[in-house]
Amino acid sequence: MAMKRLLVPCAVAAALTGCAGSGGDLGITVTAPPAGGAVADQSYIIAWDAENVSSSQAYVNVYADTDTDPSTGLVLLDDSIISTATGYLWNCSGWPADDYYIRAVIHDYEDRDASDYSDGPVTVTHEPLENVTGLTVLTDSSSGTDVYLRWNPLYGAVTYRVFFDADSTGDWLLLGETESARYVHKAPGAGVYGVLGVRGGATSPGFASVAGTMPFVDDSVYTIWDDLAPAGFPTAVRFSPCGATLSGYEVDDYDVHCRRAGVSGLVHLLSGDAPPLGCGRPTALALSTGSPSMAPASGYADSLPPAEGVVVFGRMELAGFFVKMVVTGLPLHPTEPGCRGVSFRYEFQKIQGLRLFTSGS
Repeated sequence: MAMKRLLVPCAVAAALTGCAGSGGDLGITVTAPPAGGAVADQSYIIAWDAENVSSSQAYVNVYADTDTDPSTGLVLLDDSIISTATGYLWNCSGWPADDYYIRAVIHDYEDRDASDYSDGPVTVTHEPLENVTGLTVLTDSSSGTDVYLRWNPLYGAVTYRVFFDADSTGDWLLLGETESARYVHKAPGAGVYGVLGVRGGATSPGFASVAGTMPFVDDSVYTIWDDLAPAGFPTAVRFSPCGATLSGYEVDDYDVHCRRAGVSGLVHLLSGDAPPLGCGRPTALALSTGSPSMAPASGYADSLPPAEGVVVFGRMELAGFFVKMVVTGLPLHPTEPGCRGVSFRYEFQKIQGLRLFTSGS
């Protein structure tokens, strides 16, 4: 195969140039491709380290080989590369798809030479990238606002681009690019993720699948009443990722209940186990002081007075889940003077320990 010498652009050449010492045995070690191999389509930067070069007239020859036997199949990529260079930009766009080991040979004025083969091959492929598969949120690792992602390694991909769609609205934001098939996102709220494989500027056609942290969103309006409510009217609520259940104080599996509290007798929301009436499950409560898409990490209490339009976050102490209540009103009871209720919609984050919700309020 006849190959032309490739001129490395100045910016690339500057990045590939280093300094070598002298004294001791002459040596060279190919460092890229690494032991695990590499994949290329149009070009690949071969790298090496030289040792104990004793002359500024020394030079390096670089070869490609389908095996590690220099007596067969060895093809010269470039010769007489200055010995202080530490790499070479190989234009492999016209090479057949195959696995190529790289051999580097260094010569100096004392007629000494040394050589080395790469530990792994460069896999040259010109097939278009397929879509990334197996994208998932690692629920055992994700907590707080840290979302851990993993996907299946994609053959032919050199890097991966990770995208985030807040609230699953279809507006994708590029988060970053990584060589690993894992990624950690400190998220500003709930959403979905997509990953594209990247090689030589080309990417996967699209998202084969997405994975996300979207909570269960219940747009139904629920109302619980304070302790002046007539018999049969609900005073407590149990949350779940498929709908809420309303009940009275006598039930022992609710998460939040409502009653009058304080000197003013204002209606309050209380943890399920808060005295004197509570016999349910402990759920600490906190008012939103920032973004409605993120429950706070601290500042929770057994009770708080709601107001129309506020967002209340609940931390379910026994199960470790977070819930978000959007207060839609504080209605007066239709038949009982002085009795007041709390009306709300809610979201339930299904990933244990994750504090992420939609931006809705």
